[in-house]
Amino acid sequence: MVSVWKFEMRLSDYVLSTLSFVWCYLLTTVTASPACVIPAAGNGSDDSPAIIQAFKDCGQGGLVTFAANTTYNVQTVLQLHNLSNVQVNLLGTILFSTDVRYWIQHGSYYHFQNISIAMEFSGEYITIDGHDKGIIDGQGQVWYDLALGVGGLFGRPIPFSLRNAKHSVAQNFEIKQSGKWNFVIIESHNITADNIYISSTSDDFQANPGNLGNTDGFDTLYSDDVRITNSYVNSGDDCVSFKPGSTNIYVQNLTCINTAGIAVGSLGQYQGQFDLVENVTARDITLISSRTGAYIKTYNGLSVYYPPQGGGNGTGRVENVLFENFNVQNITAAPVLVQQCTHWGGYNVPPCVDFPATGFTFQNITWRNFTGNTNAAVGTTVISLACSPKSTCSDFTFADINIQPANGTGTRSCTNINGYNQQCQPV
Repeated sequence: MVSVWKFEMRLSDYVLSTLSFVWCYLLTTVTASPACVIPAAGNGSDDSPAIIQAFKDCGQGGLVTFAANTTYNVQTVLQLHNLSNVQVNLLGTILFSTDVRYWIQHGSYYHFQNISIAMEFSGEYITIDGHDKGIIDGQGQVWYDLALGVGGLFGRPIPFSLRNAKHSVAQNFEIKQSGKWNFVIIESHNITADNIYISSTSDDFQANPGNLGNTDGFDTLYSDDVRITNSYVNSGDDCVSFKPGSTNIYVQNLTCINTAGIAVGSLGQYQGQFDLVENVTARDITLISSRTGAYIKTYNGLSVYYPPQGGGNGTGRVENVLFENFNVQNITAAPVLVQQCTHWGGYNVPPCVDFPATGFTFQNITWRNFTGNTNAAVGTTVISLACSPKSTCSDFTFADINIQPANGTGTRSCTNINGYNQQCQPV
């Protein structure tokens, strides 16, 4: 039998004045399998129309390529939805504009903490592969300067999101200088993020190290069955944050520099809302010059001001969490930590003792095999677990915690932890 190959070149509808065109090459046997190489205008104008057109033409059962050695200027939001069985080769650089007014007004909105997304992928069986070449550059310095001390500033753009995605993979690329969080997974299922390099640093000494605010590396939100592996994060906030609705999450082999640590939360920010995090494992983690090691954080029991800057008085449950094989170096706060006193940083905030977090349940939480050292700023505290008197903390385990303070011998503090006294000794 002789196969007949038919080569078709189709020029999509486009606006010539903006050069927003896409060449689509259709190489077919029986059915078409479209392949689109996205051109860049090359003159600083917006390449978003060409990108959007490529995904319309080749986003279902096709191949979309950001060309090597090419910079794509993105000046308008990219909502790349309804994708299916698509391979995305990110070989070039996606460069987001610094038009603050535009992004504040036009980012893809999501209700949790009023986040704004600059580029999101939705659909099923999506594979985004940077082949160790692709770069997503958020040009975040303008946002770091604008938001210094106001981490929840509205409109800060998140450069990469898998949102309402299923059975999808993102791997082998770099995200740098994000305007806010770097990589967020929202309302998604069966997601793999592997070999992602993340770096968000400010040229302002006031913001470094580890004080950029809301420049998390990875965030999971209302998502299930997620794997984050073999990655590097240098940012000013959480290396990974398991936010509300994070279930069945597996994290392994991460290096985190100048981060806030591996976090569950914050939870309880929205009054009357129940937040769930369960079945989470984080292992083989290295944290260097970060604030904490592995920690759980919730808001207190009084809603003060409004999210994302304020909030509180929510409830929730955290269950079946394992933090294992952590090496910490020069950590500036307790490496094993539970705190239930997150609140708005403004005025008229009452002490947490007056309005303790209420209705939380923490069960079967384990910290195992922690090694390394802490900064002198920590004092001698190695373990600090403070459960609210109106929450329940049970089945906690901490084993082989061998962390050396800068000075003295490590101490432990447990408050309202079932089965332990104040020195974290079993009773």
